[in-house]
Amino acid sequence: MSVTVCFLTRNHAACIGRAIESVRSLAGRILVADTGSMDMTVEVARAAGAETVAIPWADDFAAACNATLERADGDWILWLNPDEELATGDVETVRTALAEDSAFAYRLHVRQKHRPDDESGTVGWEERLFRNVPEIRYVGRVHPQFTSSLDTLAVARGQRVQPLEATILRHAYLSTPTPDKMRWVVRLLEAELKDRPDRLGARIELGRNLLWLNDPRGHALLAEAALTVLQSVGRPQAPDPAVGMLFEYLLNADPAKVRTEIGLEKVRSLVPVWFARTPPVLWAAAQERYRANDFAAAARHLDALLEIGSTGWYDSAGFDPDIVGISAAMTLGACYLQLQNWMLARACFEHYREHPKHGELARRGYAEADAQWRAKQTKV
Repeated sequence: MSVTVCFLTRNHAACIGRAIESVRSLAGRILVADTGSMDMTVEVARAAGAETVAIPWADDFAAACNATLERADGDWILWLNPDEELATGDVETVRTALAEDSAFAYRLHVRQKHRPDDESGTVGWEERLFRNVPEIRYVGRVHPQFTSSLDTLAVARGQRVQPLEATILRHAYLSTPTPDKMRWVVRLLEAELKDRPDRLGARIELGRNLLWLNDPRGHALLAEAALTVLQSVGRPQAPDPAVGMLFEYLLNADPAKVRTEIGLEKVRSLVPVWFARTPPVLWAAAQERYRANDFAAAARHLDALLEIGSTGWYDSAGFDPDIVGISAAMTLGACYLQLQNWMLARACFEHYREHPKHGELARRGYAEADAQWRAKQTKV
C-alpha cells in the first residue's frame, strides 16, 4: 500500500526540510502544496526530495487542504504540518499499519514541544493517517475539520478508526503569535463566521484574539458566545470544546469589562462537569480561587491537575506542561501553607528543592512548612 505525505505551506523554509526528511523512507510521494511562500520554502522542499505544487490562496485553509488531497494519488494519506516531523523509529510502525484491511484511518499521538529542549511536552490524539477516498474532505477557513466524521465513514465501509502508537512531533515554539499573524487569523475567523455564523468555537476564538490585540470588541463577542452557552447548561458536555477558552476568559478577566449573563458561580459549577480533564481551564479555575483566598477549592483543582499530569490523560493540547507538573505542585504547596496543612505542603515542595529554576522558592516553602510542622509536633 502506498502513502502520499501531504504538507500545506507558506514561508516554512526553516522547518520543511526536517519534516520531509522524517518521512522520506515511508512516502511513495511527498506533496508540498505551497500557498505563496516568499522565502525559500519551495526550493528547500524540492531539494529534500518533495514534489511541490502551487495552490491559490483564498483565505480558506479547508479549500487549500482539499485542493492538496485532490492531487494525492497514494492509497493512504499522512497529513503533516510543516513544523512537525514523524518521530524517529515510527516509520515501520506506520508502514505496518497500512496493510491492516480493517483500518480506515488512524489516530496518532501528536506531541507539542514548547521548547527546543523539551522532551516531555503535551500529547494528544489526532486523525492524521487515513485512506485516500473522495469522501474525506475538510471544511472551515481556519482550523479545518472533516466534513464527515471518519468514524461514520469507516462504519459505512465495514472498517474502523484505530489508535496507532506512532508520534508526530510538533515544534510548537516555531508558531509564536505576533500582532500581524493574529490580525491575519482574525480576518479568517471573521470570514468563517460569515460563512458559518453558528460556529460557536470560531466566535469564542475571534473574541479572544481581538482581546489579545487590545480590541475591546472581543468582550462583546464573548458575551454573545456566553448567551449561547447558557442554553446548554444542564447538558453533560460543553456545546463546543472552545467553551473552555471562554471559561478561561471569564475566570481571569477584569469583572468591570466582562459583559455576560453567566456569573462566576455558574462557571465554577460547570468547570468540573465539562472540563474535568482540560488542564488550561482547571488552571484558570485554580488561579481564580487562589486570588479569592479560597485555598481549599484551589487545592482541589490543583490536585486534579497533578493527577492528570501523572496519568497523561487529558482532553486538551497545546498547553504549558508545567501546569500539570511543577507549577501546579508549587501552587498547591502554597495553598497548603495557607490551610496550615504543613505535612502536605512539605511534600509538595520537597521534590523540587533542587530544581534549577524553582529550587530556591521550593526550599523556602519547604523550610516554612517543616518549621511549622516541627513546632506543631513540639506542642503535641
